[in-house]
Amino acid sequence: MKVITKVETARGRAAYVLFSETTDSGEKYGITVRSELFKAPEEATVRDITSEREFAEKLLFVLADNLVLPSTADEVIEEYVAAAFTV
Repeated sequence: MKVITKVETARGRAAYVLFSETTDSGEKYGITVRSELFKAPEEATVRDITSEREFAEKLLFVLADNLVLPSTADEVIEEYVAAAFTV
């Protein structure tokens, strides 16, 4: 896993990390969301979101701008991807 971009919000108590992984079919991008906003630290990682870096970077900033928490990150990412590719 290679970290591409990291965005911190809420005085560093929430972090959004864009990473890449090399697979047999090429470069794939994923996102990790970490939060220490509440009692226990939370983390969620969603792998293989896209092979398009620009799309992954836009998604990363959407998550950070809206302070998406790890508990809902997978749902928000799924909806974002579905909306982007709906004809």
